[in-house]
Amino acid sequence: MLQTMVLATDLSRDWDLIVGCGADLRALGGSQAILTHVIVTKSLVGADESLRSAARLKLEEQKSQLESQGFEVIVETPVGRPAASLNEVAQEHHASLMVLGSHGKSAWREMVLGSFSAALLHNARFPVLLINVDRLMGGGREGSCQLRTSELLRHVLFPTDFSEVAAGATAYLEYLVPKGLSEVTVLHALETVYISPLSVLKQPDDAGQSEIGTVVKHIKDAGVPRVHGKISKGHPVSRIMECLVTGDYSLVVMGAQGKSPLSEILLGSVAYNIARLAPCPVLLIPRKTEHRFPEL
Repeated sequence: MLQTMVLATDLSRDWDLIVGCGADLRALGGSQAILTHVIVTKSLVGADESLRSAARLKLEEQKSQLESQGFEVIVETPVGRPAASLNEVAQEHHASLMVLGSHGKSAWREMVLGSFSAALLHNARFPVLLINVDRLMGGGREGSCQLRTSELLRHVLFPTDFSEVAAGATAYLEYLVPKGLSEVTVLHALETVYISPLSVLKQPDDAGQSEIGTVVKHIKDAGVPRVHGKISKGHPVSRIMECLVTGDYSLVVMGAQGKSPLSEILLGSVAYNIARLAPCPVLLIPRKTEHRFPEL
């Protein structure tokens, strides 16, 4: 399911840390890495070739490191806007996952995260794994990878609106079970709906109980040892972030779109904000993906 991964490197020291975790990405099922550095120019004649030349040495270093960890590596240096370029590379190589650094101070990463999340989450064709680079530092021990599969899959938070997209995301949870997925918390946020300034549509006390019970049972039946269901009242972003701040979660898995035109916008916004704010890696699953699931 996650065989071909587009690694969107900005050639920074932070991305050296992510590349250093190649063995852990391999453990998730990756076998081919499309190491991609987008050349962003301002229409200056010859600037793209100059930037490619400047990037070549670092790309070769990262390529060699990934190959030493068992990846087949293809290097791509497209010219253009990061969001569109990454999507085109992923489509060309029939990728099953895009890997982005979710935090950091580089202008390139800010451009990628901002444009990619804002422009493509609503129409994403490929799953996206956003890695909080700070998490890889391991308490200051440089080179000590904290993206180990046993840690990444230790306790997954799975926010759901019970949509088709969310149901599709459960297939990824099933895929991760034999990889070491040991605990999942299913979260559904009940948001108060304001019909007018003077009227409020309140959710019934048992809203979502039946649906969340069905999801919990499905994930348990897939072989996850510990599965919990949680319903929380409030805005989805606030409730998800509250869980992440107060709980001990290692990964968020969630859909990138919702179940209606309105919730497409709302859930897309939720996914975008969680991608930017989450203290742990986030795996975003679009409505449709470009690959076939293997037998689980």
